[in-house]
This record gives sequence, structure tokens and C-alpha cells, in this order.
Amino acid sequence: MSKTRYKNQKESNEAIAKAYIENDYTNSQNKLLLVSKANYGKKSSNVCYSAVDDKGMNFYEFNNNAEQNLMLIEQYEWADFSSVTIDHSIAKSVFTFVGHGKNRDITIEVKGKEVEQVIRNHSSMEVNVVKRPVWTKVLGYRSQTTWKMFMASIVYTLILLFILNALLPASTHNFITGLSLFLFLLSIIGFLVGLIKPKWVLPKFKVKTRKRVLFSYLYLILSCLFIVGIFSDEESTSTPASTQVSSSQNSVTVASKKDVADSSKQKVEKNDSDKAVKEEKRQKAEEQAAKEEAKQKAEEQAAKEKAEQKAQEQAAKEEAKQKAEEQAAKEKAEQKAQEQAAKEEAKQKAEEQAAKEKAEQKAQEQVAKEEAERKAQEQAERKAEEQAAKQEAERKAQQQAASQQSTPSSSTSNSGNYKPFENDPSDDQQSNMSCSGQIKGNKNSKIYHVPGGAYYDRTQDNIVWFCSEADAQAAGYRKSQR
Repeated sequence: MSKTRYKNQKESNEAIAKAYIENDYTNSQNKLLLVSKANYGKKSSNVCYSAVDDKGMNFYEFNNNAEQNLMLIEQYEWADFSSVTIDHSIAKSVFTFVGHGKNRDITIEVKGKEVEQVIRNHSSMEVNVVKRPVWTKVLGYRSQTTWKMFMASIVYTLILLFILNALLPASTHNFITGLSLFLFLLSIIGFLVGLIKPKWVLPKFKVKTRKRVLFSYLYLILSCLFIVGIFSDEESTSTPASTQVSSSQNSVTVASKKDVADSSKQKVEKNDSDKAVKEEKRQKAEEQAAKEEAKQKAEEQAAKEKAEQKAQEQAAKEEAKQKAEEQAAKEKAEQKAQEQAAKEEAKQKAEEQAAKEKAEQKAQEQVAKEEAERKAQEQAERKAEEQAAKQEAERKAQQQAASQQSTPSSSTSNSGNYKPFENDPSDDQQSNMSCSGQIKGNKNSKIYHVPGGAYYDRTQDNIVWFCSEADAQAAGYRKSQR
């Protein structure tokens, strides 16, 4: 598609710009979302258009007389900015972008809300929308310039007065005119006083200056004059008509010389009747105004009572809501306290159970430890007995070898040595003894046990009986440790 073909077609500039931008985005990876007229701060007589996509914003300058209608002049990406402040009005929106470099002010026409939505959906910028009262968005009040707002107020007031003149009945015009004259006098007085003491005549304004007095009371004075001029048009137009009728009647009266007296009398009667009609109309207008005023007061009273009733209902609802919330909070707190108590009780029970199990486990471990120590001691004694038996066997072998070499008379000459009685290995009962033996010795381990010892009853094999511990020790036996 050629980029220069659009200027030869009978299309609007916006359509040409949109077609060119769509063609320019054909091979782009970015998604074109909308096109709108824009002003990015450059002073130029040519119109600019903004192409908003999911990554940023591109600006094109339109020149209908150039060979290439649109030319790309600026490119911005959403990632270049950290925040944006948006000021919406009826016809345009001003975007103030804040980034790492300098700030950028961009004005978007008509589609400002859509651009804001694109920024919210496709960027991580912080979006701040300027909150303005509704009246600041009206034409003439957007710039907040005093003389512009004054002129706009005068124009809007004239339009409103012409509309009210067409809608209100003619019977109320006299009342409105009189009221306007009264307000006009008050405005003059307030204007003069305000030039001396502004705070006396500006009770509701935060800024109390002579400039504010000038614009405010000048607006009231002009408005009163406009009301008098607009609502008194009918009386001014009806006066020449009555004058013309009177002059025609006078001409007829002069032409008719025969009935001069009758015409004069008729004229007086007609003037009296006109005065009566006017008086009646004035009275009716006053009655109508009084009725409307009474009706307005009744409506205001009813509205006031309704507002008070509504306020009371609202207060009652809020009180009931507050009580319900307090009750719910109280119940929630009680429930939470109960749950906390239950948790603490369960925790205490669990700790007691754990302590009990730990104590039982500790007791079992102590018993197991004692049993293990007992077994270890028994095993140690058993090993000691075996070791002693082994040593005794070696000793006996050495003694036997020595006895074979010595004379046999030495062993038999001493009649005082006691030879203990040895039971049969399978018999643990003492028998064939001259004394009642109480000492039980193990022939293999050479350890003797006294009655009441830990191993006295357990020793059942290889038993040697002694009458006393001295006999056992003399025979080479040692006492058991337990």
C-alpha cells in the first residue's frame, strides 16, 4: 500500500491519518489500540495524531500538502515513565508523564478516558486522576481564570433568563421585576461596602479580597439589570399600542363634532375601566405571587421535614448497625476467648500426656539400664570366674608338676590340713561331711559364696563345700563380690 495515495482521495484528515497509521503498524510487533488527535507540546500549525499501542505511544504530524501526509516525530514507551497525572475535561484530557528524565505534558482530544484505560491495563505506572468539581469542566470555567468565569457566568445567566421569560406566566413578571430592583439596590450597597471591608459582604468565600467583591457584586448588578430589561419588555411594548389606540380615539372624537360630549364621557369611563382592570390584574398577580410563595414555603417546609425524617432514619439505621457490629464483635471476642481457652486446655493436656509418656519412657529406660548393668556385671563376674578357673588350673598343673618331683611324705605328714568335701558335679547337696558346711565354692572359678549372696543359690555345678570362710581361703578360694 502506498503511503502517498491518501491525499488524492476525498477523505477527512482523520480518516487519512488513521489509514496511514494502521498501515504503518502492519509489520509492527506492537498492537495498535486507538488513534486520536493530540498535542504533545510542540508549537506547530500542523495537526498531530497519537497512536496508542500496548507498549507505548507514537506521535505523527499531519501535513495535507506534503508528499508524505504523516510523519513519525516522537516515540514514547510506557516503561520510560514511573507515574502519570491525568486531568480530564469535557473536550480533552491532559496527561503529565513523570519519568527518569524530564516530564512530558500531552493533550489527548476526545479519547482521554480510553487512553487512561490502556495505561492502566498495559503498564505498571502509578495513575493519578485529578479530582475536579463538575462545574470546573464546563466551558468557560476550566481555566479557572477570573475574567473568563465572569464572562461565562454573564452569558449563561442571559440564556437562563430568556428561558425563564418564555416559561413563566406573565402575571409573575411584575413581581420578578420588583424583586430584581430591590436586589439591585442591595447589590449597589454591598458593592460600596465591600470596597471598604470585603469580609463584611463575602461571608461564604474563603478568599475575601476587593477583586472578589468587584467581580461578584458586578455580576449581581448586571444580572438584576438583565432581569428588569427582559421581564419588562411586554409592558414597554404594550404602552405604544395603548398610546396609538388613544390617539386614534382622539382623532375620531375630533372628527365627530356632533358627539364630542358623549365621546369624552365614554373616554373617561373607559379609562376608569382600564384602571380597574389593571388594578384587578395587579391584585391577581399579587395573590398569585403570594400563593406561589406560600406554596414554595410549604414545599420547603415539607422538604425540610422529609430531610429531618430521613436524617433520623439514617441515624437510627446507623445506630442499629453500630449495635449489631458491637454485638457481633462481642460474640466474636467471646468465641475467640473460648477457642483460646480450649486450645490452652488441649495444649496443657497434651503437655501432661507428653510428660507422663516421657516419665514412663524414662522409667522404662532406667529399668532397661539397670537390667543391662546387671547383665553386664553377671557377664563380667562370669568372665572373672572363668579367668580365675583358668589360672587355678594352671596353678594346679604347676603344683602337680612340682609335687611329682618332691617327696610324697611332705604332703601327708601334716595332719592338720583340711581337705574339703567335693560333691558330685550333678549334686548340689552337701553329704558325707563331718561338719555342716555353709560355704559354697565353685571348683572351676575358685570363688566361694556365703549364704544370702547373689549367686549362692545359682551356683549348682562343680560345688566344693567348706565349714568356714577361713577353710575356703586356705584352700585358695576368694569371696564373691555380690
